[in-house]
Amino acid sequence: MQSSRDEIGDILARELYVSAGLDPSQAPGAPRIAAALLGDAYLLAVPRSELPGNALLRREGPRWVINVRDTLNARQLNHAIAHELGEWFLRCKGYTEPDVEELSGRLAAAICVPRPAFVAARARLGDDLAALSAEFRVSQSLMVLRVAECLGTATALITRRVVRTRGAPWDWPSTREEWNSLVVRTRVHRHGMYISQLGDSRGRVVLRAG
Repeated sequence: MQSSRDEIGDILARELYVSAGLDPSQAPGAPRIAAALLGDAYLLAVPRSELPGNALLRREGPRWVINVRDTLNARQLNHAIAHELGEWFLRCKGYTEPDVEELSGRLAAAICVPRPAFVAARARLGDDLAALSAEFRVSQSLMVLRVAECLGTATALITRRVVRTRGAPWDWPSTREEWNSLVVRTRVHRHGMYISQLGDSRGRVVLRAG
């Protein structure tokens, strides 16, 4: 079930925070957590052209190193490190492909936005997505999915390349054409759905049941 998959990230993140000796209610950020687990010298910034993506986890002798593009801003750096740290943790626990690829994204989100810290932040900031994203130094895309995981609201994030769903089970479409049709219908007649655009990423649509 969708809700069971959503909980995996929380379970693994809680274990990772315990291993790092850090408090998830404080949301210290992925760079600090990685330093606690991999050592202070774990991070190496390299020219953008040297990496296929924002970050890369690699073994250097007895230690692990995370290479990151030297052009990343604080939000991108936080998420990139969280993703590689999640991959490292999953491999240490014996997970293999394709589980590592599937779970590392969920774990990265829970590292950046641990549930106890989210509950406290939402009590202060309410449902202001931009404010919550700024609080945790994450994109609104990551935040909207994390909100769905924490609150259980059936949610779909629709991008040009992929559709990601979180929260309670829902009768979501199965093809891209059906997704496009659902977006059009929701814009005209809500049909039990709320639709919104993300403020920090052009062309991304969020559908929420309610």
